[in-house]
Amino acid sequence: MADSSTNMVTWFQLPAEDEPKAWAFYQRVFGWTPEDAYGPPREGAIRGEISARTEDFVHPRLVIRVDDLDGTLAMAVEAGATVVQGRTAIPEIGMVFAVFRDTEGNVLNIVSNLA
Repeated sequence: MADSSTNMVTWFQLPAEDEPKAWAFYQRVFGWTPEDAYGPPREGAIRGEISARTEDFVHPRLVIRVDDLDGTLAMAVEAGATVVQGRTAIPEIGMVFAVFRDTEGNVLNIVSNLA
């Protein structure tokens, strides 16, 4: 049976030139802290992080959890997406992710359990 978060946005990423400065801003405005980013789920909320801005990561990104990363990435490409980063394992947390650009130029991450 599919996880209730399947095909849902479960994480976001905000790029920053100065991560401590960005965290200070979001803490002052919204009360967010780096420690909260990895805390337990909260009803009606998604978690997220502030990460270093890179040439390939200049805009906020949504992360969508899927059951079948390879199948979902293939469907996205068939529908007109282009792959930015193929299947990449994160063994430390038992996850795998990929990044694609949709037909409107938006860059999205998809994640799944490492199997």
